[in-house]
Amino acid sequence: MNQKNLLKQFEGWGTLYMKIKSFILLIYTIAGLIISALTAFMTFMIIGTPIGSKMFLQIILAIVFVLPIIMAMSYFFGKYLSKKFHFIEQRLENIKNEDFQENKNKNLIIEINDINQNMNFVSNRLDNLISDLKQKNQNLSDLLISMAHDVKTPITILNGYIEEIEDGLVKKENLPNILHNMKQEVNFLNELTVDMLEFISSMHNHKIKETITLQPFIENEIFSLLENKKELQYINAIDKESSIIFNKMDLKKIFLNILTNASKYTHNGYIKVEISSDTIILENNGEEIKKEFQEKIFEPFFTISKSKNRKTTGFGLGLSIVKNLAKNNGYNCYLKSSTKEKTIFCLERLQCS
Repeated sequence: MNQKNLLKQFEGWGTLYMKIKSFILLIYTIAGLIISALTAFMTFMIIGTPIGSKMFLQIILAIVFVLPIIMAMSYFFGKYLSKKFHFIEQRLENIKNEDFQENKNKNLIIEINDINQNMNFVSNRLDNLISDLKQKNQNLSDLLISMAHDVKTPITILNGYIEEIEDGLVKKENLPNILHNMKQEVNFLNELTVDMLEFISSMHNHKIKETITLQPFIENEIFSLLENKKELQYINAIDKESSIIFNKMDLKKIFLNILTNASKYTHNGYIKVEISSDTIILENNGEEIKKEFQEKIFEPFFTISKSKNRKTTGFGLGLSIVKNLAKNNGYNCYLKSSTKEKTIFCLERLQCS
C-alpha cells in the first residue's frame, strides 16, 4: 500500500471516529426506547394487569419522560468517547503534514491503545518511506546534474575533433593520434554511462537472494580478479562453513569495489577478509583515509582525489553503489576505522533483517 492510499484510509478512519458521538446518541436513544417499552409491557404482563387505553397512555408518558434522560446520558458518554478518540484526528493531521513523531498517549480503553500503537508503526513506516524517496530523488537530481557536467567535456572534445577532420585541418600523420584521443573520450562516456546505470539500478531491490558459501566464493570469484602484485598478499581468513544469504552479483560488486580500491592504494602489505558473527570484515594496510573524508566517502559523486584528470579520479559512485546494494540485501556497509596502520570496512547484517 503506497503513501497516498494510506493517508486516504487514515482520513476515512478519522471521519468514522469523529462521528462516534452522534452514533452513540442515536443507538442509545433507540435502545432506550425499545428497552423502556418492553420493560413497561413486561411489567404489566407479569403482574397480570390488563393494559387499557389509560394504562397505555401512562406507558407512553413514562417512556417520553425517561427518553430525555437516556439521550442526555448517551450524549455525555459519546462525548467522553469522542475525546478519547480526538488524539487520533490530531495524529492523522500530523501525518498529513509529514509529522511522524510517535504518540505515547495512554488510555483506559485497550482498543484505543492498540489503535495508537498501530498508528505509531505505520507512521514510522511512512517516515522511512518518505525519507527514502526524498533521498532517492535527491540522488537522481545530483546524478543528472553531474552527468550533464561530465558529459559536456568529452562531447565538446569529440565535436572539436570532428570539425577539424571535416575542415581538413588534421594532417594525415596526426590522424592516428586524433582517433586514439577520440576513442579515449568515447570510452570515458561509456564508463560514465555504465556507472550511472549501475547507480540507478542499485536503488531498486528486486533481485533474488541465495545462500553463498563465502570461503570459495572469495577465493575463486574475488581474489582471482584482483591485480596480482608480488608485494601484496591476499588473505582469506573465512572458515569453510561460513555462508551468507545475498544476491550473488551484488555481493561480488561490493567485494570487488572495496578490494580493488584497497589494492590500488596498498603498495606493500596485505588485504584480508574475515568474518565475525554477522559481520564481514575487509581489512588492508594501505593508505589512510583521512578523518575529514571518512563520513563522506559513501556519498554519491564524492571523490577524495583533488586531481582534475577525469580519467584517473573516477566518478565517485562506487561506494554509494556499494551502500545501496548492501541495504537492498539487508546489510549495512560502512568504514569502521582508517589509520596509518590499517583500514577496516565492515559489511554488517541489519538487526531488522
